[in-house]
Amino acid sequence: MSIKQLSKFILFITLFVYVDLKSQSNCLSNLIPFKGGEEVIYDIEYLMGKTWVTAGKARFIVKDSIFKNQSCYYVEGKGRTLKNYDWFFRVRDKYASFISKKTMLPIHFIRRVREGEFFLNYDYDFNYKKNIALVDETRKQGSKRDTIDIIECSFDIMSSVYFSRAIDFKQYKENDTIAMNVILDKEIFKDLFIIYIGKKKIINQNNKEIDCIHFKVNLIEGTIFKANESMNVFVSDDENRIPIYVEAEILVGAIRVYSKSIKGTKVPITYLNWSSVFNFFLY
Repeated sequence: MSIKQLSKFILFITLFVYVDLKSQSNCLSNLIPFKGGEEVIYDIEYLMGKTWVTAGKARFIVKDSIFKNQSCYYVEGKGRTLKNYDWFFRVRDKYASFISKKTMLPIHFIRRVREGEFFLNYDYDFNYKKNIALVDETRKQGSKRDTIDIIECSFDIMSSVYFSRAIDFKQYKENDTIAMNVILDKEIFKDLFIIYIGKKKIINQNNKEIDCIHFKVNLIEGTIFKANESMNVFVSDDENRIPIYVEAEILVGAIRVYSKSIKGTKVPITYLNWSSVFNFFLY
């Protein structure tokens, strides 16, 4: 797998939980599992032969903000390759969303892609009265503005991640599926879903054990993912619903993502008894 393909996975770890809220009574969840000041840093590892290599990092933050006179959460995710790989293919990507605290819907979405010599800027402005989004796109070839139709409870990449942490998994049984809508590159993908698997204890990189909710996400077949493959996602089984661990097989090898540092959560993370990381294995 090339570093360019790895960069696509750095993007995709922000796509693992897009919920189709037609299955929910409304867009606003009773649970807001995050607050301003939250910060989570991830190590991204690639299986090179028989050796796991740390090739990238991702950082997600939440801030209290004001946008267009509305009280908002500003949520941001940045992904990058490590400096050791920059000489080959440098990645510095950014995704951010202003989410209304009143409705939990996105007001404005920002995407900044810097991968090698390639760059791409997207800015989305959401208009829920007209059910449209104005999209400003900038590439090397120039800039343009498009209008796309959106459906009820539409979410961009970042707002989807944070909203979907509020799924009430207590109402689902093992192997239940939840349909998903994904807005990506001015398209809405409606044929994705997650499968609720159950509960599992996960040991993080700091050798601390955490109770987690386990679900799988079916993946879009393309340049790095195999057909009919799923991504395993483990989020903390508490009021925070922090993504703790993610893994997926790709066309060549595998990828796994570990939470390296967690700060500013809504409630303190509950760690179980210390365990040996050598006892840790996944499916």
